[in-house]
Amino acid sequence: MDGKLQKDLQKIAGHDLETITAGLEGIRAGIGEFGRDDLLQVVDTVGSLFFIDHYERPDLQPAVDLAVELLVESGADIIPYIMDAFDNSDMKANLSFAKVLGGIGVAAIPHLIELYRHSDDPYKQSYALYALGKIKDRAILAVLPDVIQAVDSDHLEVRDSAIRALGKTMELIGEKEIATDRRDAIWEKLFHCLSDPHATIRAKTIRTLSKMETGGLLSSEQGQQFQVVCRRVAGLDHRNRWDRAFIVRKEALEGLAG
Repeated sequence: MDGKLQKDLQKIAGHDLETITAGLEGIRAGIGEFGRDDLLQVVDTVGSLFFIDHYERPDLQPAVDLAVELLVESGADIIPYIMDAFDNSDMKANLSFAKVLGGIGVAAIPHLIELYRHSDDPYKQSYALYALGKIKDRAILAVLPDVIQAVDSDHLEVRDSAIRALGKTMELIGEKEIATDRRDAIWEKLFHCLSDPHATIRAKTIRTLSKMETGGLLSSEQGQQFQVVCRRVAGLDHRNRWDRAFIVRKEALEGLAG
């Protein structure tokens, strides 16, 4: 490790935004020149910023955001190191590591789907699905069956991440890029989720269905049924049996607005 990189890494341990940012920008300037050992040290040190509690140190949030950008720019070579980090991190750190993998994109898909399929830890599965939802490339369609399957999970975080990932994927594709039977299968699973006991699931389900409707991915009948549901949830039909959760009613109103 050269002296400049060592000095920049030391700045990451600083306690003020200016010092940490200077270290990150110095490291960023050397991206593409680091060897394997240097990359490992960069991921380990820069990734330590993901443990910062932004409620206690909101002033350092820009440094955390910059750290995500820096690691994304480091490219696919760091993917194995990020995957290892999931075993030694807390929830907030893992969400940031997942953002990095999502930002790296297509190259991370095999690693993420491997984590989802073979981990017995539902939180790790949820991180994998969360990261997959961050990948803005149609290559994600190849693992869509796994994401659809995850909607049936008994674990709240897995269901939540799966529905969110579905919504993000639906934004990427046109109606001719996904078979009708696949769209119908997604519709049926999501329609069932509208009665989930957790408000966050119901809200994300409405948001995802709204994206499908906007993208022309619902049939005419499904679209009409979705609008009926939104009116009921928002308390706009004659039965006055609206959803008690504001976040769900809010999504329903936005769904009606189109």
